Amino acid sequence: MSSQVLSVSGLQKYYGAKLILDGVDLNLKRGDRAALVGENGVGKSTLARLILGREPSEQGEVRVAPGTVLGYLPQEAQIERSISVSRYISEGLGELSALRRRLDHLEERLTQGGDLSDALEEYGTLQAQYELRGGYTLEERRERIFAGLSLGHIDASRPLMSLSGGEKTRVGLAGLLLQAPDLLILDEPTNHLDFAGLAWLEDYLQGYPHALLMITHDRRFINRLATKILDLSAVTRSLTTYYGNYDDYRAQREARYQQEVDAYHSQVNRMKALRLQMKKEAHGHRKAKRPGDGDKGIKFAAQQQVARTVSKALRSTRQQLDRLEGSRLDNPRHVWHVEYNFDPLPLTSMEPLQLQSVAMRFGERQLLAGVDATLRKGERVALVAPNGGGKTTLLRLITGELSPTSGSVKVMPGAKLGYLDQIGETYPEERNIVAVLRAIQHESADKLLTLLHRCGLFRDAHLADKAVGDLSLGQRRKLGIAGLIHSRANLLLLDEPTNHLDLQSLEALERALLQFPGAILAATHDRWFIERIATKVWRLRDGSLVLDEGASEFNRDQAGS
Repeated sequence: MSSQVLSVSGLQKYYGAKLILDGVDLNLKRGDRAALVGENGVGKSTLARLILGREPSEQGEVRVAPGTVLGYLPQEAQIERSISVSRYISEGLGELSALRRRLDHLEERLTQGGDLSDALEEYGTLQAQYELRGGYTLEERRERIFAGLSLGHIDASRPLMSLSGGEKTRVGLAGLLLQAPDLLILDEPTNHLDFAGLAWLEDYLQGYPHALLMITHDRRFINRLATKILDLSAVTRSLTTYYGNYDDYRAQREARYQQEVDAYHSQVNRMKALRLQMKKEAHGHRKAKRPGDGDKGIKFAAQQQVARTVSKALRSTRQQLDRLEGSRLDNPRHVWHVEYNFDPLPLTSMEPLQLQSVAMRFGERQLLAGVDATLRKGERVALVAPNGGGKTTLLRLITGELSPTSGSVKVMPGAKLGYLDQIGETYPEERNIVAVLRAIQHESADKLLTLLHRCGLFRDAHLADKAVGDLSLGQRRKLGIAGLIHSRANLLLLDEPTNHLDLQSLEALERALLQFPGAILAATHDRWFIERIATKVWRLRDGSLVLDEGASEFNRDQAGS
């Protein structure tokens, strides 16, 4: 098979009158590990569906190499079939299962004698393909993958429909890794993985022999895996390719931005110089036409020659200015950037949150046991635990949505809670998004729309008409952040705050949280976020809370694990 797996050229896509993609070019070879990044709603998942052939394009071409097997993991796995986990995995093997069946048939035929030359040739070809797809190590890989993705506890006979959303996504990922497609497309694969799962997946994918396209904003994940970054622009609707990992991408993006700034100022200065030159030439043109004394005939002829020369220079300068005017560059510094401007109420308590012997039991399961902790003003605490370890439960105990089995949660007077849930369940789906903010605190529609624009929803011209249920996961996350800002909360409880956010919004949120004067408790698996934002790490282990672990110490532990 050729090393070229995918070639996309001149791709254009509309939804109604709205342009989504325009002139997209993309090439992937075997062994490429590309990260596709861009603003929420810019069209990354749409591009994936076009590559997969699930949607048509208006223009352009998607060429997949003959014989290429494609595998796709959507952002939220929609697996509602009433079959068992084992059957789902078996069916998902696709071509690998077909290869095994054909090999079994050929093996039986080879025992029957006669002219076997054709059968032997086909058997050799299929055997090589089966080996390339990992068929001979299937059972070993199945155990390794299920253990690495924390699925070992799931009974293979269990119905898929009984699994949680995160478990379904991880089962879908396990099936794809076992299939080992020639082009593996993963849409936010890290959202449902804990630290151990993230580290395992990174190690596994570093040795992945085929092409990999990752739609992700996990910066540590990109840094460890990516060989190229594909940046989908919300302005041009096309792709820019940067080579290297996330650190390389940031450096190249900043250099490109500075080049655009320099080019803009160079053009502005050139246009100013041409206008000044035109004024001088026009003045010389008028002066050349004045009649002089003495031999008027000779002087008039000389003046006419000067006038023609000046007029020609004036036309040339005018043409240069017209060309620059026709290709006028936008000022990069005037592009609207996402800004999360928190202005919380003053936090008067130095210890706004106290947890005293907090325990929580669900039936026979003891999720939390005797949790004691104090969150102080100015602290930014990262709450970490394996999936299902009790992070969200603890946050909901603090909000009062749940009541502890024993112990107490004390939120001090003057502390105003702001809660950002994982997937935007806080707001009714049928409610208009402006009405959502107005219910928090009454304000004019114009001011609320300005707030939403600054929070990264400014690309949508029909924003004011949208209901919560019409928003993508990333847009819901931005609406939730806008709600926190509008409420002026001074004690923030954040549940996976970086999930579903684009890189621009992630960086803006982190800048804002670093300046936040209140207190923050964030349940997160984002190692980049923890390293740069957290002042402390609280780790939940078997229902107990290990306190006051420094962020630097935590990251050293993760690097060594």
